[in-house]
Amino acid sequence: MPSLRRVLLSDRAAIKSLSLDPDQEQFAGTIDTVFDDLQKSAFPGDEHPFAIVAKDNLTVGFFVLRERARLPEWAPAGVITLHSLRISRMHQGFGYGRSSVELATAWIRENRHQIDRLMLAVNARNRQAIAAYLRCGFVDTGIRVDGPIGEQLVLEIAV
Repeated sequence: MPSLRRVLLSDRAAIKSLSLDPDQEQFAGTIDTVFDDLQKSAFPGDEHPFAIVAKDNLTVGFFVLRERARLPEWAPAGVITLHSLRISRMHQGFGYGRSSVELATAWIRENRHQIDRLMLAVNARNRQAIAAYLRCGFVDTGIRVDGPIGEQLVLEIAV
C-alpha cells in the first residue's frame, strides 16, 4: 500500500513532474496554480498537500485536503474537502487513486476525529474521474455548482 508524505512549497518541481493526459489536465488544473494558491493562502494550517508515495519512495500522485477557513463555498462546516487529486499518467490503472482516497480518509480519522465525511467537486464532463470516485465509495449528493470550466457534481464519502 502506498503512503502519504507531506508536501512542502519547495516540492513544486517534483510534483510538477506528475504528468497527466491533456484531457485530464484541463480538469485537474496546473500544479503551478495549486502551489501559487498554497503559497498565498491566509490560512496555511487549513490546507494539507500530500504526495502519494509508492514503494522505492516513488511519488505517483498528489492531492490537497482543505478544512475550516479554506473550505469551498459549497462545503458545509465540519467536513474536509479533497482537491487537485492527480495520479501520474504512467501510474494510472494500478489502484493508486483508490489508495489515495483510503489514505485521505485514514488521515482524517487519525487527525480530525470530529470529521465524518470527505467531499469533493468534480467536473460533470470528467466521466473518467466520476466513475473512479464512485468506485471508491463516493456518492453523489445531488448538489451542483459552477466550476472554472463548467458544472461540477459534489460527491461525498463517509470517513
